[in-house]
Amino acid sequence: MVKLALMKTKLKLISTCLSVVLVISQGCNSNESNSPSTASADSSKSKTTDEIVPPKNPDGFSGAIGNVVKFSGNEVEITTSDKPLTIKLTDSLHIYAPSPSSLANVKSSAYIGVVSKKQADQPDQALKVLILPEELRGLNEGSFMLPADKDAESAGRMTNGSASGIANSGAARMSNGSVAGADTTSLTLQYQGHSRTVKIPPNTAVIEYKVSSRKPKVGEKIFALVKKGDHDTLVSSKIVIF
Repeated sequence: MVKLALMKTKLKLISTCLSVVLVISQGCNSNESNSPSTASADSSKSKTTDEIVPPKNPDGFSGAIGNVVKFSGNEVEITTSDKPLTIKLTDSLHIYAPSPSSLANVKSSAYIGVVSKKQADQPDQALKVLILPEELRGLNEGSFMLPADKDAESAGRMTNGSASGIANSGAARMSNGSVAGADTTSLTLQYQGHSRTVKIPPNTAVIEYKVSSRKPKVGEKIFALVKKGDHDTLVSSKIVIF
């Protein structure tokens, strides 16, 4: 009887130990299974505003940028980084020329562009703010690096999109977007599901683009919104003069 009682006690102890081991094992497995989801959540947070978002234009359109070689009533010739281009111009051509403006003219949900540059241990700082007309909404929407100027140590960045907030706060990068709020020292832009906030120091140049009767001059840099026409010709009805 004593031996039988001892055997029963041993079996209970073994059963208890197995239960403890099972619980610990399940706990470890549970932690391991949670690790990937935690890593996944962290990776989703790892996206930063420094991410390059290639520019896109309204459906069916692309952009051509270059210096004017020749301009006439029905076509413009430009030099690009790749090759010369001849672009046919429509009868409904709109030319947009720059004029000085101010942040006070940046309205809620406006489509804008910001040229900015990264500063050491600081947010990007605006060099120039471009206010674009509603007809150019979607033009080169995105956030991407610009070619470095000949004498510049580093390239700036351009971001085009919709402004979603302007607030008091304070480097070269360009951002175009729509504005949803207006203050004086920082600007947030929305583009292709992303957002970017840029500091705007005092005396930052603000340029507004409006339809103009002025024709591009030889040597001036322009951006043409183009579409393929018959026989693979390039056709444009909108030109922006820089």
